[in-house]
Amino acid sequence: MPSRSHEIPLRLIQNRPETVPVLLREALGFPVPGHTEAVLTSSVLTNCDPKEWNADGAVLLRDGGHPVLAVAVERQNDRDTEKHFSLPAYLATLYGRLECPAVLVVLCPDEAVARWCARPIETGHPGFTLRPLVVGPDTMPVVVDPERARALPELAVLSAHAHGGRDGRVLKALVEALDSAGETNRPFYYDYVLAGLNEAARKELEGLMSVDTYEWQSDFARKYVGIGREEGREEGREEGREEGREEGVADSVLRVLAKRGIAVSDGVRTRIRSCGDLDTLNSWLDRALDISRAEDLFD
Repeated sequence: MPSRSHEIPLRLIQNRPETVPVLLREALGFPVPGHTEAVLTSSVLTNCDPKEWNADGAVLLRDGGHPVLAVAVERQNDRDTEKHFSLPAYLATLYGRLECPAVLVVLCPDEAVARWCARPIETGHPGFTLRPLVVGPDTMPVVVDPERARALPELAVLSAHAHGGRDGRVLKALVEALDSAGETNRPFYYDYVLAGLNEAARKELEGLMSVDTYEWQSDFARKYVGIGREEGREEGREEGREEGREEGVADSVLRVLAKRGIAVSDGVRTRIRSCGDLDTLNSWLDRALDISRAEDLFD
């Protein structure tokens, strides 16, 4: 399994930010305001030096261009008492930067960790007690409708990871979701779900994804899941691993620039993230240690 599979929930959110209001509404019963779009916003919540606050992700809901709700998204795989000090800062900084209501959503793959994360965080200020909105396996929406899975594959992936070992309908919906998820994301999504399933559910999913039992609408089966075509499967996995390495180096370039306090424009950020050449990314990572302007990376 990919070593970065624990980061897949955030990748799902980044690929499809409209998943966040669905989680708020269906997993948490939160009254989501009316909105016309959900867009990613900067998750760098730095307010002043020397302390830097970076959430794992952030989504902004807008209604006709007007911000109506900001959502800081954090993943939590285990107990970390340090988060009791950083989570309130994430929320307050996002609220102050975007000047609209803000909430904090924590994604937990383990129910025990989810219960721990849901405990109130007392900041010391009268009335200022943060109660994180936590989505764990028990509250994750169950996606069994094929049409919904195709329309929002990222939600179907989260659903399958949480419920696939108990409900075969979820796995059938996942097959539809993977077929519409896009060539780039499928290997990561598939491995992420597979890592969270028990042995019986793994075998069931692999059987469902056989080209002998499912009429694929894309060439995903040829590249990745074709039973009896192991070379195609390995090719797809290797492509996924290579892309993961490139994404990791791109993230490192941006993190180094952020740590050094160097401003990064949207154009520079897009160019870094869209680069598919590992050697080029590594050269940019070396330069990021010395340059004074982000644009100098490309000189």
